[in-house]
Amino acid sequence: MGRGQHSNHLKGPKHRKWSDKKMVSTTGYIKVRVGKGHPLADPNGYAYEHLVVWVAAGNQRPPAGWLIHHQNGNKHDNRIENLVAISRADHNREHLAERGRCRMTGRLMPRGEVQ
Repeated sequence: MGRGQHSNHLKGPKHRKWSDKKMVSTTGYIKVRVGKGHPLADPNGYAYEHLVVWVAAGNQRPPAGWLIHHQNGNKHDNRIENLVAISRADHNREHLAERGRCRMTGRLMPRGEVQ
């Protein structure tokens, strides 16, 4: 019998790391427990809070190639007025410019040069 195959592990609310509240993902976004049957849920029953807020406000889930952007840059500020759907390409261009890189090539720009 392999490691972890004996089925006597504590699961769900009985496990010491169980949380029915919010957690922060490794990428810094807040995830909330919505249950495994929820259409936005990951395999563990959590969904990104900003996506839940977006859909709950009556918006469609962004299609492939689009994402929900936090306008003020704060990943924990999930108010609907701070969220906007944006194409991944436009999102990348915006963040490249913030980091001092060319919007077209991604190369570092000389200091003081604006594009």
